[in-house]
Amino acid sequence: MKYQFNVRGGTQGCAPHVDYRVKAKQGVMSTASRVIALRPELLLNISAVRPGIEARFKFEIDNAPVQFGFIVSGANRCTYHDGAFKNQTHLLRQGCNGIYYFPETSGILESDNESGVFVVSVLTTPSFLDMYFKEDKRKLTCALKNVISEHKNQFYWRGTEHSAKTALLMQIIHNEYSGGVQKIFLESRVLELLAWQLNECLGADPDEKQNKKALRTKDVERIQAAKDLLVKDFENPPSVAMLAKLVGMNEKKLKIGFKQVFGRPVFEYFREYRLERARGLLVSGDVTVSEAAYQIGYQSLSHFSRAFRERYGLNPKDYGRVRGGC
Repeated sequence: MKYQFNVRGGTQGCAPHVDYRVKAKQGVMSTASRVIALRPELLLNISAVRPGIEARFKFEIDNAPVQFGFIVSGANRCTYHDGAFKNQTHLLRQGCNGIYYFPETSGILESDNESGVFVVSVLTTPSFLDMYFKEDKRKLTCALKNVISEHKNQFYWRGTEHSAKTALLMQIIHNEYSGGVQKIFLESRVLELLAWQLNECLGADPDEKQNKKALRTKDVERIQAAKDLLVKDFENPPSVAMLAKLVGMNEKKLKIGFKQVFGRPVFEYFREYRLERARGLLVSGDVTVSEAAYQIGYQSLSHFSRAFRERYGLNPKDYGRVRGGC
């Protein structure tokens, strides 16, 4: 079985486009798998390998597209045969996301035998990104400048998990549009997803990054301890004042430091953490919606459903299809 994806054209007046092909044995890929060309230089790939199947794909890349990849469920192992990552294996589990550029690279991609894997990836050309940054290249990192300039250096950037990214992915996977309207909808969500990743990759708030570095090691340890105490009891979380007292830290310093370390205020983090736990439970398929709500401390099913829908764009009862519909 084999994956092939390259950038074709771009010479002698021929516009560049992403060429993506997959050869798989019958029954390996689920019916959820599909490839949608939003533009010649912008391709959406939803790839789902069924659970319980040993899937091993060779891949070969010559002129590389830029890949924005997201592991929705399951896991992949990627082993590289060429370049800076030669003989390295990257394990990509649920929640992993990043930006990848691998010119002149071959290797092996294997899905987890038990869980399979559900991946959303966006493939675009370097020239497509260059179109947006022509007047703003000073803000790009050297590595991204090399990508846009189509240098042969491999590029690998790992993003953080974030509920906003998950919400966009759910809207991409599950939508009720069709035809041209669906393509317009998908392109809008795909571009928003790319903006999230590039903004994070470029470090949109250098002042905040500098403040994060300024935290003392002991302060970071206390903040980590505060986070552990915060999520220990979903039904009765301690107040910020109590957290500060328990970890021996000034309340104001805890609030500021918590946002620096985790990117969100204390109780926004708590709400998102609970919903992420519920999402994981629903994807596992081992619990009902009511059981998931109860396990994360919601006494009202309607309140839980509303919070889940606001965060992920889907009702919790529909969410299991991310895995079950594979």
